Amino acid sequence: MKRTLKGVASALLVDVDASSRATITDALASYSLALLERTVAAGCRIRVLAEGQRYRDASAALRRLGIDVDGWPAPPAGLFVVEERTVYLRSLGRMTIGHEVGHAIDCALGDGIYRSATDPKIRAAYTGARGFVTPYAASGIDEYMAEALRAYAGDLNDDASPWPPATRKRLRSCDPTMHAIVAELFSSAR
Repeated sequence: MKRTLKGVASALLVDVDASSRATITDALASYSLALLERTVAAGCRIRVLAEGQRYRDASAALRRLGIDVDGWPAPPAGLFVVEERTVYLRSLGRMTIGHEVGHAIDCALGDGIYRSATDPKIRAAYTGARGFVTPYAASGIDEYMAEALRAYAGDLNDDASPWPPATRKRLRSCDPTMHAIVAELFSSAR
């Protein structure tokens, strides 16, 4: 059964207040509904941290592993925990939401692990990339995938970001191979 965006958002969002729900749903609208449905089917969820809440207080996996991302010199605005298939958001910026949902989609496409880690076409694209849609995309194959998905979805940028806006046009221009891979993922999910 095909869901609406509102239905998919409702399935993804856990204990999210009405204002945050509206902001996140608006950002989700940039993604293919079919990819979002697949993400729901894979058991992925989105949680918003309460004011002052730490990631490890929200995530049992981070607590168990002793990972304190809040102690990093620059704690992340959002985080995807693969083991829990959960996006944790401290910031509700469009770029953060889009990027972390990109990780959730990568996990859903990989049936519980990042597809980007195992797909030979994505690995070859990353290894052979001559340019990256954002500087962060160059930092690891999972970030490469999340940023490519965010760029292809479009309109998931923050004006205050020092990075160039991630768009389909920019992705196609600086990394045509990854653009083609992501375009195929978006179309085959329909």
